[in-house]
Amino acid sequence: MIESVKHSMPVNIIVAHGLEAKALVRMLELERHHVSSEFVEYSNSNKLHLLVSGIGKEAITAAVTYLGEQQASDSGEIRAWLNIGIAGHRDASLGNAWLGNKITDQSSGASAYPPQLIEGIEVGSVVTVDEPENAYPLDAAYEMEASAFYAEATKYSTAELVQVFKVISDNLVNPISEIDIRSVPGLIAAQAPQLQILIEGMSAIATQHNSSQRLPSYFSEVCSKIHLTVNQKLQLRRLCQRYKALGMEEELSSAADLRVGDARTLIQQLAERIDRISEA
Repeated sequence: MIESVKHSMPVNIIVAHGLEAKALVRMLELERHHVSSEFVEYSNSNKLHLLVSGIGKEAITAAVTYLGEQQASDSGEIRAWLNIGIAGHRDASLGNAWLGNKITDQSSGASAYPPQLIEGIEVGSVVTVDEPENAYPLDAAYEMEASAFYAEATKYSTAELVQVFKVISDNLVNPISEIDIRSVPGLIAAQAPQLQILIEGMSAIATQHNSSQRLPSYFSEVCSKIHLTVNQKLQLRRLCQRYKALGMEEELSSAADLRVGDARTLIQQLAERIDRISEA
């Protein structure tokens, strides 16, 4: 059990298999959602969210898209995304684990390099394959979801807040065909200290980002009173962020007349006011 998980932790965890989720549910004190969904979901009051995607790139892409769309909001806040799962390696000992600092999709040859901002966790290469790998030709963790997870999750968050953590479950001496699936929860549970550092660190980065980027309450006030198109919402968001960056957040409510009921006019008034001040 991760005892220090008591504050808000805006982190999404995606695993491919229910056995990978089993240890995490206990470790993170999560409760299952009893809602109609194609995915098994868990969460807690601290904003941690766990979803079981199913195996393979298509499955995890669908899972990330589903969760990202479910959590979308006008506030602009983002969440950290973490893929945890088992993997194979030619000679790494069973139970070893690392963060992927290079993720390569074997079928396309494309690689991604997640920025590493959290200290104290081992890093290494990860290769995503379409079929289980038995030969492990490279010095890398072989698995079936990471490249698709990273590509999709970075649509909903910043690159440093999308990470993959792989635990070695098979190697040349202990081939994948002989894995005792009952051992999977134990392999994941043994990584609790590393996972605590990782989840806490990602949560802190996400929280700091959201605090600095949080929109003034004026934005939601306007959205609730005046109809805005998608483009007008983007314009209003940028203007609110400019006012906040200049320390003028309190002046928003007096910069434009909400009573006009016209989004175009209101946005024009806001822009003219801040442009005059910026040019002064």
